[in-house]
Amino acid sequence: MNGIILAGGQSSRMGQPKSLLEYHGKPQYQYAAELLCNFCAQVFISCSREQQTLFTGFETIPDSSSYGKIGPLNGLLSAFDRKPEVAWMVLGCDYPFLEKSDLEQLIQERDPACLATVFSNPETGFAEPLLGIYEPAAGPLLQEWLQGGQDSIRRFLDKNVVKRVIPKHLACLKSVDTPEDRKKVVFP
Repeated sequence: MNGIILAGGQSSRMGQPKSLLEYHGKPQYQYAAELLCNFCAQVFISCSREQQTLFTGFETIPDSSSYGKIGPLNGLLSAFDRKPEVAWMVLGCDYPFLEKSDLEQLIQERDPACLATVFSNPETGFAEPLLGIYEPAAGPLLQEWLQGGQDSIRRFLDKNVVKRVIPKHLACLKSVDTPEDRKKVVFP
């Protein structure tokens, strides 16, 4: 299994790159990548070609120009283009409360017979597409999904056989997307 941090977004609501914000004494992309290093053979940072120089210490996978501006799906498809034969553990760069134990739970509850194993929010009922493991079989189906005019990973998860895991540590699901959200970040 390889890991990928999705850090290629525009961060328009935050007003600055969320992947570079520091919550743990280091940029968030680095914190998240170091978490993945505990479980993954290789860890990559997904970003736009223009952002590649922002990330040090980890190899990048630039978003493919052939997919266009389709958000996180571009990062996931670009990862599968790079290594289609492996499972990909995917983390969004805006989950500062994520801990090693959360990833351990996801791996323990992983079902490789499903296309993906993802955290699910018990309050909303929604799958968290940027906190999950995508099996190799998901790659071609995500390609078909995009070719069919769809670009929502969450809707893809809703339409396919995936394992949903309720995290024991619900705070890991809290994404920080705005300056107001960031002001409220407090660690115990």
